[in-house]
Amino acid sequence: MQLVVGNRLTDFAEATGAITAQAAIERLAQKSVEGGFVVGQGVRDEDARVIRVLGQATGVDVHVFEEDGLRAGRSVCHKHDPANELISMPRKVEENVFEADMLMDDRNEIMSDHLTGLHLQGMLLIEATRQMFIAVGETQYSHLGVPKGGYVVFNRLDTRFEQFAFPIPTVIRQSVTNIEQPRSDRTSFSAHIELFQEQGRVASTYVEYTIFEAASLKPKEEKLACKAVESVMRRAEDTELTIVEEGLTQRKAG
Repeated sequence: MQLVVGNRLTDFAEATGAITAQAAIERLAQKSVEGGFVVGQGVRDEDARVIRVLGQATGVDVHVFEEDGLRAGRSVCHKHDPANELISMPRKVEENVFEADMLMDDRNEIMSDHLTGLHLQGMLLIEATRQMFIAVGETQYSHLGVPKGGYVVFNRLDTRFEQFAFPIPTVIRQSVTNIEQPRSDRTSFSAHIELFQEQGRVASTYVEYTIFEAASLKPKEEKLACKAVESVMRRAEDTELTIVEEGLTQRKAG
């Protein structure tokens, strides 16, 4: 069996004996595969589909650890580009505990600049965590009136990285520890989110966040934004006035 990773993860593939998605497709097309494939991280959806279809056609075992391998989608992940959607739809495993699969595309915005080493970037894990806790709040607690596509405000986000994460199958688990509804238009959550790979837990996060009805928070946000801009303009005007006054003083002294 050989691990398949994203096309941009060539350093990881060379160091570990893994294979890129494009190379796997070429070998399947040439019917030159010995053994089988395990789909890891970074593989684009279209490449994963081709690998599965060719594997079935040629009798090559293609193993996918994820439960469904489908991204949660734009309305759940709050991302417009599918390449930036990092999780599957959260599934309930027990009361107030949910899991999802991490489904990284190597074209993800966080990876678009450069790659360092063989491990997944810490910011990528944080973004997957962010998508997870928003998705859990909006899809698993709709019975409490939590809106989809609401305003999500983070009050606290503490992340601890425990070991390197690599482009291999990854499970995200969220345990909701507290739920409060101070008003009818908002729901506040506290939760622990953990990311697990074969080598154990790679990162954990404690988060506190509130999901608001968009209609209730937007006017307040606009008011605060206008106030912030007005403050900047007053400061600029005061600075300009000070410069002018200093110039006049220097002229008189000269």
